[in-house]
Amino acid sequence: MIINNKIIMGSVVIMSSLISGCSSNTVKGNKLEKVKVAQPSNLDKTFRVKAVPIAQPAKEIVQPKKVVRTAPRKQVRKIVRRAAVKPVQKGSWGKQYANNLTGDFSGNPQTLAFINKMSSKHGFDRRYLNYLFSNTRKTAFLEKMAYQDAFPIKRTRKSRDGRWSRYRNNFLNDRTINKGVQFWRQNRVALQQAERRFGVPQEYILGIIGVETRYGGNVGTNRAIDALSNMGFNNPRRGKYFQSELESYLLMTRRTGLNPLQPKASYAGALGLCQFMPSNIKRYGVDHDRSGSCNLWNPADAIGSVANYFRKHGWRKGGAVAVRAITEGNKHRNFKSSYKKTHSLSKMQRNGIMPVGAMDQTVRLLKMNTYGADEVWLAGHNFYVITRYNHSKRYAMAVHQLAQALKKRMKGGRLPRMASLDL
Repeated sequence: MIINNKIIMGSVVIMSSLISGCSSNTVKGNKLEKVKVAQPSNLDKTFRVKAVPIAQPAKEIVQPKKVVRTAPRKQVRKIVRRAAVKPVQKGSWGKQYANNLTGDFSGNPQTLAFINKMSSKHGFDRRYLNYLFSNTRKTAFLEKMAYQDAFPIKRTRKSRDGRWSRYRNNFLNDRTINKGVQFWRQNRVALQQAERRFGVPQEYILGIIGVETRYGGNVGTNRAIDALSNMGFNNPRRGKYFQSELESYLLMTRRTGLNPLQPKASYAGALGLCQFMPSNIKRYGVDHDRSGSCNLWNPADAIGSVANYFRKHGWRKGGAVAVRAITEGNKHRNFKSSYKKTHSLSKMQRNGIMPVGAMDQTVRLLKMNTYGADEVWLAGHNFYVITRYNHSKRYAMAVHQLAQALKKRMKGGRLPRMASLDL
C-alpha cells in the first residue's frame, strides 16, 4: 500500500507540536509560524520543529490541553511567624538515619536506654533516633542549668531581702507594658474571642504571655532537643521528668511532621509564646484560629491555649485574684504566707487583716518581701489557678499586677503607683 508523502510529513508536524508541550505551530502557505503557549513554570525547554513544505494549507492543529498542576499540600503551621524558628513543611525536611550513635551523648547510658524505650514502646526506627541524638549537642550553658536544677542552692535569709521588689521590677516597667499594649491592640479579636470562649479576662492572658516571653520577644535560643536531652540525661534529681517531656516532644514532632532538630525553646524545653512544656501542648493546646493545627508561636493559638489552661485548672469567671490588705495590730504575723493554705475571710478580718477590695469568702494570705516592710495581700481562688502555670507566688503576683497595669493603660489611665516598685 502506497502512502502519500505529503500526508506523512503533515502528520509529523502535528505530532511534533503535540510532543513539545511548550509551543504550537500553525502553517500559512509553505511557512511554519511559531505560536507561544503559556505553560507551567517548570517546563522551561522549548522544542523547535523545522518548517516542512506542504502543498496545501493544513487544518488548524488542536492544541494540547494546558497542564494544570494542583498546589502542593499546605504547609504545616509555621513554627514561627515572628520568632527565630524557620517554618517547616510536613515531611519536607526528610528523615535521616544512622547505624550507630555518635556525638555528645554517645557514651551516655541513659540516652541508649531512652532510644531503646522509644523504639520498643512507640515504634520509632532505632536508626532514626541514632541520627537525632548523634546531632544533639551539649553546651556549657545547658550543662550548667542541668547541674543547677539537679543540685539547687539553698538561699540564705539575707538573699531573700527585697526579692519581690527585684522580681517585680523585671516585668512592671514601661518597656514590657508598652509591648503588652501593642500586642493587645494587634490581637484584640483573638483576645475577645478567648474571653468569651473560656471566661478568662484578656488582661490575665496577656499577663502570662508578658511574663513568659515578653510577648514573643524571648521564646528561647536553645534547640528544644538539646535542652530536653541535657536536662533529661544529665540530671539525677529530675531526669525522669525531663525524659518524659522529651518523649512527648518526639511524639509531637512525629504527629505534626516537624523536624525535631529545628524548634527553639527555653533551657528547660518550654515552647512557644506561652512556653508550654511538650506534654501540655497535647493536653491544653488550642487551635484558636481554626487553621487545622495548634501552633504556639502563632499569637492567636497561644492566647487560646493560655485561656484553656486556666479554664481546665478551675478559673472562676468573675472571681477575685488578689487585693492589698490593711493590717491592724500585729496578729497577721501569726499567719504563714502561703498560696496553698486557705482561711475564711471572716477569720482574717477578726485578726485585723482587712481587704481593700472585693474578695472571695475563702482567701489565702500572702506576704510579699520588699526592701522595707512586707506587703500583705489576700488572694482568691483564681490566684491559685495562676500558680498552676508556675508554682511561685511571686510569678502569680507579677502576672496579676502586669494584667492590672495593662488594663489601666488600655483604658487611658495612668499606671498605678506601687510602694515598692523601684524603677
